[in-house]
Amino acid sequence: MRKLLVLGTEILAPRNRAGMRIEAEIPGLLFDWARREDGGLLGWVTYQLVTADDQWSRPVSHYVPAHLLRRRGPARPQQFGDYRPRTHG
Repeated sequence: MRKLLVLGTEILAPRNRAGMRIEAEIPGLLFDWARREDGGLLGWVTYQLVTADDQWSRPVSHYVPAHLLRRRGPARPQQFGDYRPRTHG
């Protein structure tokens, strides 16, 4: 997250407990991939931005460069165990 929302020169300003918390990593959901014109990949990701006092949050969705994304937790088939949803028929 800090690579996307780079901290500026105002980092020396007093902390604001109602300000948005920008952590190094935050969990999110990857919904889709898009190819960049130079051949790289972008992932369409949704995650929550939360205030430092945990009183307010907002979902955010946008493209994130693939090199900033990493898989967390079990892969989707493992989450459902033996259950396989029907995709057609």
